[in-house]
Amino acid sequence: MTNHDDALQKIREEFQRFPLQTPARAGIHRMVVPGESSELLAHALLYLCETMKIERAAVFLLDEGTQTLQAQELVVHGDVMAGEEEIALLPNTPFCQLAAGKRDHLILEGSLNTAYIPLRAFGKVFGVLRAERRQSWDGGRSPKRPGIPLLKAFAHELATVLRGLEIAASERQQVAHMQALHEVSNAIFRSLRLEEMLESVAHSLIHQMGFDRAKIYLINKEGDMLEGVLTLDQRGKQTLDRERIPLKRGAHPMVDLILGRSVDERLEKYRHTIVYVPLRARDENMGILMVDNLLSQQEIQPEQVPLLEAIAGQLSMAIKNARLFAGVEELSITDGLTGLYILRYFKQRLKEELYRAERTHGQLSLMILDIDHFKRFNDTYGHPAGDTILATVAERVLNNARKVDLTARYGGDEFFILLPDTTPEEALALSDRLHQAVANEPIALPDGKVLRLTVSIGIATYPTHAASIDELIKRADEALYWIKSHGRNRIRLYSPEIPEKI
Repeated sequence: MTNHDDALQKIREEFQRFPLQTPARAGIHRMVVPGESSELLAHALLYLCETMKIERAAVFLLDEGTQTLQAQELVVHGDVMAGEEEIALLPNTPFCQLAAGKRDHLILEGSLNTAYIPLRAFGKVFGVLRAERRQSWDGGRSPKRPGIPLLKAFAHELATVLRGLEIAASERQQVAHMQALHEVSNAIFRSLRLEEMLESVAHSLIHQMGFDRAKIYLINKEGDMLEGVLTLDQRGKQTLDRERIPLKRGAHPMVDLILGRSVDERLEKYRHTIVYVPLRARDENMGILMVDNLLSQQEIQPEQVPLLEAIAGQLSMAIKNARLFAGVEELSITDGLTGLYILRYFKQRLKEELYRAERTHGQLSLMILDIDHFKRFNDTYGHPAGDTILATVAERVLNNARKVDLTARYGGDEFFILLPDTTPEEALALSDRLHQAVANEPIALPDGKVLRLTVSIGIATYPTHAASIDELIKRADEALYWIKSHGRNRIRLYSPEIPEKI
């Protein structure tokens, strides 16, 4: 074996000795040479400088977009540092020929004689190895002054290892992307309830695909507004966006994107750290999915966009199905005439709210609202008029109840209003608002007649007046019955003396 072959064998053994297996990190993009390979480059260049008596060595990688060679790692007299130099590949220059594979080396003579060797693997040049020393690079087969042939052999081994590491990292990243897509798909179809599904999807996008934040905007039921419904970040902090954007061209770049206009320059400006993907199901616009890396400034790579588009396609259909399910569910648990919950569903929710109040040591108030003299109105003006009265009173109850309140039709002309986290005093104030909402505005009947109505409202609060569901209903009903026996058109909070005075 020649001295050259012996040196080459040592180079190969050195690369084989270096631990190349590095774990994949889902959602984190790798450059042409993975970030984990910087240690390999430093190790290789230090070995090269030591064995070939080289003062300076560096590895440059080809950036095809800017047509430059970008320095990665630099070793100077045994010290390793990050490379900041770049070489422009101007047309018809020696460096351009080197990067194109038309030259197998380039030597520049000076105080330090500099050799450039292409890093070629699998038929493609992806970088350059630079070595600088005081001795000439001529007579390279001398065992004391190994030259260009050995430097080429070193470059070949280094290029093969680097490219192999890149391919392995790329394959691991593809597997990670497929696993992420699988996880997000599972999150989409895990629940038919819209809010739960959106939260699961946002969580998967962040923790499986590595984005800093995920936001979901949906078009409202009326089809005239784009509304932010969910924001989730890496800390797990979930917020309702509350952003409302009119669905009109020019109102916002996101709206224009949904409506099919060209990408706005404001979106294009941040395309490396923010991606907007329209949500469409069978040509129906549903909203928009946004992911960003504004905090980390980690670039969102082009290969992640098709994954997001695939996810958006699945999510759009799931949103459509969830809304259909919600509509069917709403029909099954609401009263057809009034739109209020039916009693069976209301009692189920009442159990849940009472259990929550028990756990949190909170208060839970219940109103029972009765339309005064409803039977007389119904008998006098007929059932269509009675239906109009019921529907109108129910509408006013809904309009004046809070979003957290639950409303139900209890019987013919009685309504339940459940008030979570509400004291007796707060319940009295809310009942006064409901009482006035019914009494202050007349109701127009189908035949044109106009009626003025009043209501009576009985109130009880857990745990102040009751210790159980049945007892809470009973106490509110007793307060209502007291009103009926004392002239109606009143509000009454339960008190212990009420049963004695009924």
